[in-house]
Amino acid sequence: ITGLVEKPPPGESPSNYAIIGRYVLRPEIFEVLERTPPGKGGEIQLTDALQELATGPNWAGGVYGVVFRGRRYD
Repeated sequence: ITGLVEKPPPGESPSNYAIIGRYVLRPEIFEVLERTPPGKGGEIQLTDALQELATGPNWAGGVYGVVFRGRRYD
């Protein structure tokens, strides 16, 4: 994963992929969450922390995805 976008506006999605909300996270996520400023709605967003793990200089390459083939419900 090279980047994540939390609920992009219609027509501005960088791809057709979506986060379906199933994670296996390393303990480092807690360190990143502690430094993550509040985002949309004044809440700390897991997506922002995952973005840091995916692209930050100390963590680059730390997020992997699996292409889910099947039906999903949101």
